Amino acid sequence: MALRFPRKALSLLLSAAAACASAAGPEPFSRSAADFVRDEIHVGINIGNTLDVPSGNETDWGNVPVTRELIRAYRAKGFDTVRIPVTWDRRFDHDAPGHPIEPAFLARVKEVAGWCLAEGLVTIVNTHHDGAWQLIDGEHEERAGELLRDLWTQIARELGGAGERLVFESFNEVRKARGYGGPDGRQKGQDDWTGRAEYFETVNRWAEIFVEAVRATGGNNAKRYLMVPTYAAGFQEATCAGWRSPEPDGDRIIADIHCYEPGDFCLWGDRKKHDPAHAAQRLGLFFPLFKKYFTDRGVPLVLGEVNAQHRFLDALHYVPNEAERMKWARQYMETARSYGFPVILWDNGGGFDMGLVDRRTAQWTEPRLVDTFLGAWHGRLDDATFAKWVAEVEAKNVPPPPPGPGKAADVALRWAVGGPDNYSGCWGQSMGYGNVNGNGAALKFFTFAADGSLHVDTHGAGGNMVHQQFWADRGLEARRSWAAWAAGHPATSAAGRTLHCALTAKNGTSVLVKGFFLVPGLGKIPFGADNDRPGCFLATPERPTVEIDVPLPAGDIDLSGKGIGAELQFIPGAWGRNLPLDADLTAVEIR
Repeated sequence: MALRFPRKALSLLLSAAAACASAAGPEPFSRSAADFVRDEIHVGINIGNTLDVPSGNETDWGNVPVTRELIRAYRAKGFDTVRIPVTWDRRFDHDAPGHPIEPAFLARVKEVAGWCLAEGLVTIVNTHHDGAWQLIDGEHEERAGELLRDLWTQIARELGGAGERLVFESFNEVRKARGYGGPDGRQKGQDDWTGRAEYFETVNRWAEIFVEAVRATGGNNAKRYLMVPTYAAGFQEATCAGWRSPEPDGDRIIADIHCYEPGDFCLWGDRKKHDPAHAAQRLGLFFPLFKKYFTDRGVPLVLGEVNAQHRFLDALHYVPNEAERMKWARQYMETARSYGFPVILWDNGGGFDMGLVDRRTAQWTEPRLVDTFLGAWHGRLDDATFAKWVAEVEAKNVPPPPPGPGKAADVALRWAVGGPDNYSGCWGQSMGYGNVNGNGAALKFFTFAADGSLHVDTHGAGGNMVHQQFWADRGLEARRSWAAWAAGHPATSAAGRTLHCALTAKNGTSVLVKGFFLVPGLGKIPFGADNDRPGCFLATPERPTVEIDVPLPAGDIDLSGKGIGAELQFIPGAWGRNLPLDADLTAVEIR
């Protein structure tokens, strides 16, 4: 549990941290932003998917509350900067004059920032997933500016006693966003990540409001370094050219861009292996633009989010591509260093797709990858050391030996989305999507029973329909998302057999099983009910429990190293009613 300090103690902590941080360096706030970034910000890390959870609850996306031990681990590893993404939407009054922030939440943000400053880390605090009110739609821009001004006035006043290592960032990836509407919750349009001139102007105007609000609070905030992203934090030439400094006559503004490149390796594609020529082409396309539009004009630039998703080279046996990510990281960081661009890594918690550190224990989950990020940027990584690290990682990530033949009795399914220390698998092996009161699936708890039952609690989600996908393994202990399978699972033929389970809907919810599928790694082979075709299984308040029997695919299908997936669609009992959308899958077996 994170320690709580009285308000006075927190203020003393912030002041002491500021004094220690600047004692041996130049006079506080005496440097230009460019000199400050050059001297202080090199390699940082985001505390992602925690204080930025749209519900306002730190743990709702599967991480534990931030601890001081975690912050100390950042400093001990060699990071010099921490970015603290914060979503304020559910934590301030949208209707009251001045739009007051909940005091406890503001104190919590101040507490975490204080820990970072006390460790001598540059600490960046922002507004993050606040797109529910910060809308570019031709109707709400003026109100969004009013809310932004009031929020930053309060944040700046509360945290403003800190020294120069506290940096405020106006917002995150603000853009013209897709909308949702109607009982079906379907999207109306798409997010516009590229933008156009009128959108750039709106974001530039909001950045000016942010700067005005912070400066008006006086004290250290009158000269504080402030960070402002491009439209959508995008890296295309149009978004770079469309960025305008909100304080053109000053030297206190830092630009921010999020550059997950190459995108088909880092984010959205299926490229599992690092291709140095491809990476060089992509970085060679964008980094010169950053130099042209920012650093050549005297504006320091920080790459505020960078990482590559965890993928599997051997999906059947969950062999990760950690060594490939290390090769990419070395090239990326050495290139960024050559341009003088600091990099802040995106981390969403160990076990998740970009996780680097286990927040529960403050232990690094991929230590050699992190060592590569740090060593490459600082120019300390020689070829021999790197080759040794790669060999070390590749040696531990090899497929298990083929299993021996099995028998029917060997097939015992146990749902395994998480474990006793990780009850939420959101963004991991269970993915919430759709719209729940405008904020996505508020997935929270999974619990398990000895008989293999899975109990799902979506924690107050209501409004539109929610889809969830769950994986079941073959009798393994409950495990964290994306963990490796142990070797030696007996092979079992599925031909001519049936998957049996019982589905129970709870709390007035209707639950539709849209399909079951085999899971060879991340792929899936649908069988049984599929989408909206006849054969879907529905539990309703009137018939809360249904028995399900689904024939497995024909042919000789080896279940070794595979799991069974189920896709569920939760439907609230009444439109807009805010209630837990709960269901149980029990009595799971193959007959």
